[in-house]
Amino acid sequence: MDLGHADKARSAVSTFMRAEVLAARLEAMARAEPEVGNLWRSEIALAEAVASAGLEGIRISESDLLPRIAQNGGQDADPTGAELALSLIRVLKAPGDPLARPVQTIRRFERAAGTGMGPGITPDDEPEGQRLEDAEIEGLFAGLATGDMPILTAARAAAGYAALSQRANPIVERLIFMAVDSSLRGRAALGTGHEDVLRGLSGRVDAHWVSPPALALSHRQFLPWSPGSEAGLMSLGAGLARVFEAETGRFALSRDWLRRGQEAARGRGGRSRMADAVQAFGTAPVLSSALLAETIGVSIRTALTLLDEMTDLGLLKEITGRRTARIWAVPSLGGRLAARPFKRSRLQARASTPPVETRETARGRSRDQREASAQAMERAFTDFETALGKASALLISTQRRR
Repeated sequence: MDLGHADKARSAVSTFMRAEVLAARLEAMARAEPEVGNLWRSEIALAEAVASAGLEGIRISESDLLPRIAQNGGQDADPTGAELALSLIRVLKAPGDPLARPVQTIRRFERAAGTGMGPGITPDDEPEGQRLEDAEIEGLFAGLATGDMPILTAARAAAGYAALSQRANPIVERLIFMAVDSSLRGRAALGTGHEDVLRGLSGRVDAHWVSPPALALSHRQFLPWSPGSEAGLMSLGAGLARVFEAETGRFALSRDWLRRGQEAARGRGGRSRMADAVQAFGTAPVLSSALLAETIGVSIRTALTLLDEMTDLGLLKEITGRRTARIWAVPSLGGRLAARPFKRSRLQARASTPPVETRETARGRSRDQREASAQAMERAFTDFETALGKASALLISTQRRR
């Protein structure tokens, strides 16, 4: 990676420092208002899972997931793609801590993405060079600690896995990116929490990440995910900055929902359970009447009355469109889940799908080649970070002379 020119170094510093500053702002907002942060991350997890599948050419939308949960009729999308997205949502909402338990965490990611050692799979079933040994996984996270730049450090870990696995599954790389981002911003649980009834669409987020890589690379156009290259890093940094700017406004919408819900609850009588219902949806933003009743300890009839009241107030959206076995969601998520997918022509779909050649894959390489790839990636990041350091020093020196 040649970043010898001062203008390129300044551009790298500007791109990543801007992204890190915007990310830190979102992180601080989520820490200050954890209920709002939970709502915001629930929506981001949904969008990121769909976008991550999309970067691999799997064309699904958020609304394709609901039929897999509600069983309310057929769907046009490939059910395998919808199941993949649901699996990714569950991981994103509780990624665990790869810094503390790297092997267990990464094996879980591989299973979620369909490349792990699941039932009936043996090492001989996987192409040579794809599956990392436990020691290799542990080495990816050795030396990482709180205080490192989250975005660049997360990219390094993802690129390390990419080099050693020979790009066997970019989805796993992006899960690693978000898990490291989460761990560096605050340790979460181990990612083995209770499975919610709605298979990931409900339930609390146990994570601290703020940087969604797939959304960053598909915000306005599809760009290749390539964390080990200069161009890929710059695209990622610039894309994240754009997403952070947009999500600052979306975070405010989540805050407004919570405020309106609390105000509505204060306007009810002393025996009303509206406040409890608002808190329940703040924790688990997609619920059925039975789940709400169980959560706040009321009868189904009372839960239905609360759901109808909150829907009339614009606090909830019923997303199944039927009379029985209904599901409600906060409007931001409900709009995504209930919306009809946009029907694209084959030409449009082909144009929006990243070409196969942008997904760097290599099969059957020897261990020497894998190690050479990892060493080349490490040199690239060292050069990049050296350029960042030199440019930062140059900028500081210039400012002092003014």
